[in-house]
Amino acid sequence: MKSEYVDCKDFGSTYTRLLKVPSQSDFDYLIREGYLFRGPRLCIPDSSLREFLIQELHSGGAAGHFGRDKTAALVSDRYYWPRQLKDVARIVSRCRTCQVAKGGKQNTRLYTPLPIPDRPWEDLSMDFVLGLPRTSRRHDCILVVVDRFSKMAHFIPCSKTSDASHIATLFVAEIVRLHGLPKSMVSDRDVKFMSYFWKTLWKKLGTKLLYSTAYHPQTDGQTEVVNRSLGNLLRCLVGERPSSWDLILPVAEFTYNNSVNQSTGMSPFRVVTGYDPRLPIDLVDLPLTYKTNELASTFASHLHELHEDIRRKLALQYDKVKAEVDRHRRFTYFEVGSEVMIRVHPGWFPMGAQKKLAATRMGPFKVLKKIGENTYELDLPLEMGISPIFNVSDLSPYNEPTSYAFPYPVTPDIPLPRSEPPPPILSPSHTFDAPTDSPVPSEEILENMTRPSMADDLRAPLVPCTDPTFPVSVSTRAASH
Repeated sequence: MKSEYVDCKDFGSTYTRLLKVPSQSDFDYLIREGYLFRGPRLCIPDSSLREFLIQELHSGGAAGHFGRDKTAALVSDRYYWPRQLKDVARIVSRCRTCQVAKGGKQNTRLYTPLPIPDRPWEDLSMDFVLGLPRTSRRHDCILVVVDRFSKMAHFIPCSKTSDASHIATLFVAEIVRLHGLPKSMVSDRDVKFMSYFWKTLWKKLGTKLLYSTAYHPQTDGQTEVVNRSLGNLLRCLVGERPSSWDLILPVAEFTYNNSVNQSTGMSPFRVVTGYDPRLPIDLVDLPLTYKTNELASTFASHLHELHEDIRRKLALQYDKVKAEVDRHRRFTYFEVGSEVMIRVHPGWFPMGAQKKLAATRMGPFKVLKKIGENTYELDLPLEMGISPIFNVSDLSPYNEPTSYAFPYPVTPDIPLPRSEPPPPILSPSHTFDAPTDSPVPSEEILENMTRPSMADDLRAPLVPCTDPTFPVSVSTRAASH
């Protein structure tokens, strides 16, 4: 390492100058026994030794795989060279152990809202609310269907054991009967929505099925918000009769659809029908001077203008939310063919199979194609049994780890572990011919000797060891024996 100082681009001029004038001070640099120091820190020339030292302090035997800042602190306390933090960040980012064992949610996806619908009940989103108490009518979940334009929702009681055929029958009876066939439906990857019957039915009816990315409920975020609102409504309405929630569900649906939505600024009833429904407080007739009698054409024009106003409000709301959300997110792009790591979700495994200290990421897997702005399809093994489509927030680039070997030959004064097997343990009864110039055994050898008893220990003569690999130092205690 000493010979590399002269040709080092970082320390060459300083080292040469101090060799010529040892007493000259150069920004706390000094030379001790041929090594260059800056203060108490050893200067490391530009070689593979830098990478080796970083890896040793990051993932060595006494290291803890800490991140960039803590590893940089350990390195800078002992060694110095320019651009040290950059080198530490590069080495730490390539540690495979850290890539597998660390990592959480990332803010890598930009806000990408779904297209704005043109009219009510053409583009829907749907989801299930599970975990409800089982009622006397055998209902224990709710099918939530939301119109993405008007934000109107229908809450349909059902059972979680219902198959896709029964869910389709409920959908036709409660949705198609009132609003006709939709153009598209957004849902998660529930087994009912992924069944062959469900896909075949809506393909023949001309409805496009849109599925959210696996374990990414933000795609269907509108329905998730409605689910939370529905849960709050039911808790307030059922009171002390939670097992009769399906009887209160029509009231909860009417209440929700009569409330003003933040995006549209109107209630779903007004967006769909052009007016708000009557409430118990409105049962008293108003004076005739307050009543209106519009022609049908005027009302239709009013409804059309109302829908256009809703589309403008939705577009402004989407732009406002996107500008606010994207301030805290960053754009990430993966090339097709590159390798990525996947964030592990406990839902992939059976209950209790994912332990507390299990790896948080798995991989690497190859990127097959880019589906959307934030969605990629990966090359996953079939035995994994999960969807190969992932949101970009669950992906992270895979950095190929690099092994760094110690770049210099070990000096003879550094002891190395023996590769040959250790010599057999000697017993007092073991005898062999020893050369006359054999050294006196050291204290370590004496302590490793096995003796049957204390009496045998006192009577047994000391046998010198002839193994040339043992140290030749004479122990004072052994000599006195």
